[in-house]
Amino acid sequence: MSELLNWFWSNPTRATGVTAYGVALACCIWAWSRAKGDSAKSQLAALLAVCEGCLLLDMAFNLRWSLHQMFMDEAQTLAVYASRRGPQALALLVLVGVFLFGLWMASQRFHGRVGALLAVSGALLSIALWCTEVVSLHQVDHILYRSIGSLFTVSFLWIIACTLTSVGVLIESKRPRKDARSTPA
Repeated sequence: MSELLNWFWSNPTRATGVTAYGVALACCIWAWSRAKGDSAKSQLAALLAVCEGCLLLDMAFNLRWSLHQMFMDEAQTLAVYASRRGPQALALLVLVGVFLFGLWMASQRFHGRVGALLAVSGALLSIALWCTEVVSLHQVDHILYRSIGSLFTVSFLWIIACTLTSVGVLIESKRPRKDARSTPA
């Protein structure tokens, strides 16, 4: 067991990702537990908890790289691996469009709810990063996996995304209910 823990935490990038997504998941669960009787807060916190939990599992077990490997193996089987750069670039372009559209939709849906918008923006960034890693275009990987000290650039992006989600869901959890009635003191 000790060897497994040493192996797991010996990779600072993975340890950073697991920690960041673990904190984000804990914040989402805490916000979910506080949302009793407020379905809007409860549903958002639950959805974010599921998202952050899936990303935490992915981070712990490198599932995105297994999926990437599956795509590479299939491309080699179909003898199209050598021409993968064009489709990868197109996939990333579509991903950027979907990400920007998602941010716009979130800004419309959560207008006036800064916490919810921050939380959803962080989750969208996390999902976009996950998809970017699965696509794994060499030129983008060169940026994401550039060392900054003992971490890669992508580690700092995970921290930013998880911080947005964590802070946002906590702000949202403290927002008064829209239908809350004030009681005399």
